[in-house]
Amino acid sequence: MDPLFLGGLVAVFAAIGISTIMDGNSFGPLMGPSSFVLVFFGAIGAGLMAYRTAELSKIPKATIYSMKGKPPDPSEAVTTLAELAQIARRDGMLALESKLEQIDDNYLRAGLQYLVDGLDAERVRELLEIDIAALDERHQTAIDFFKALAGYAPTFGMVGTVIGLINMLGNLSDPDQLGAGMALALLTTLYGVLLANVLFSPIATRLDRLNQLELSAREVVLDGILSIQAGMSPRLVVERLETYLPPDARLGHAERVGKATEATAA
Repeated sequence: MDPLFLGGLVAVFAAIGISTIMDGNSFGPLMGPSSFVLVFFGAIGAGLMAYRTAELSKIPKATIYSMKGKPPDPSEAVTTLAELAQIARRDGMLALESKLEQIDDNYLRAGLQYLVDGLDAERVRELLEIDIAALDERHQTAIDFFKALAGYAPTFGMVGTVIGLINMLGNLSDPDQLGAGMALALLTTLYGVLLANVLFSPIATRLDRLNQLELSAREVVLDGILSIQAGMSPRLVVERLETYLPPDARLGHAERVGKATEATAA
């Protein structure tokens, strides 16, 4: 699990726990299994109604990715593209075919294959942009699913509160139970807010951010592929692609070519 994700989760529950202790309260009244079941499974059930089976089958993998996933490193892609630009400039586009099997990034490999196949620049751009758009659309399914759950959870919390109030008002003959009934009724609202803001919404936000980083990394590769096809010098390719990177990640052509040479030798 990503340390920041885990650290944030711990910080949230630590804040709740510490504030409860500081006020001299106990955790017993905050425990309500029935309230949790209503809110959690009610929200999940409402979410399932809106999607197809094929889409929902990818949700568990997306959930794990939100906690453990790491986006592609655009700086690493720039180094690889610097080496490829040098090969293409020195030996021609067909020489890139020998590098295809050494590249793990499917998107970069596809772009190189288009160059080797001799496709024109507009066709290469079109195919690579379609790939980016399709990736974004696939990712949006999981993002929208968790955003929907973040909206459903507080609603089911209110449903539980209303049910609890109805049961409490139907039992006014026993005044001793009114306080306990009110606390239990409000507990579902608490669970709804917690699940929405501690689980569902953070997962949706993290998936959205990971998606944006992956799309940005592919934009770097797209620009690099088109620059190589245009016959741009390796130095200019590096200078162009490093504009996508933060200043502290800009190494320059000489260092990147050296890194690429070392990686090839290894």
